[in-house]
Amino acid sequence: MNNSPSLYRESASGCELETLLTEHEYARLTKRSVASVRRDRLLRQGCPYVKLGALVRYRPEDVRAHLERSLRRPAVSDPKLGDGE
Repeated sequence: MNNSPSLYRESASGCELETLLTEHEYARLTKRSVASVRRDRLLRQGCPYVKLGALVRYRPEDVRAHLERSLRRPAVSDPKLGDGE
């Protein structure tokens, strides 16, 4: 069996488990500091996380969903209203 850290899925009892992200990996992916990520957890804001003893981990699907929820789209101007041109 290949124990390479680059593998993202391993078989466990017939089900697929996705590798969990560390807080440092999550911070790097979201271009934020680890301190900001920790502050969010303290304030119960931001992305859901998994607590394994003292370890904090993030599920990739939760990170994707959190980023989707955080997505802001610019307002589309209505051509009927005019835009001041």
